[in-house]
Amino acid sequence: MADEESGESRRRVLRATGCGSAIVLAGCVSVGEDTSQEAGEPARDRPADWCFDRLDDTVPDVEANAVSIDGVERKPEGELTSKEEASYQCGPADGNHCGTCTYYIDDRDGDAVGACTEVTGEVRSADWCALWSPREKLQNE
Repeated sequence: MADEESGESRRRVLRATGCGSAIVLAGCVSVGEDTSQEAGEPARDRPADWCFDRLDDTVPDVEANAVSIDGVERKPEGELTSKEEASYQCGPADGNHCGTCTYYIDDRDGDAVGACTEVTGEVRSADWCALWSPREKLQNE
């Protein structure tokens, strides 16, 4: 009889633990809505330029003098398009983002923010603008 009671007790503990874990996990997962400010896609209630205050208007020399992954050279400062003119937005559009663009210059100074050969200032790989063009190297691989 003692074995049956301890077996039933173990089953109750396992069920309670499993249910508790599922509830905690469900609270951590947000389906269909992104509430994180660092995530790639903007939340629906934020403006498209919510991340602009996190991006410097200038680009570090190491990135300003670099080329994109496809070898595109960065335009001179006076010839770059402003973020507004390029319709730059914080987050991807239709699954496309700067990190998959032929003009994107990957982070070179360790601050997790890159640059663009066409657009002024710092650029996040998770964002997008109307100048987006797919990387040639990704298409050919």
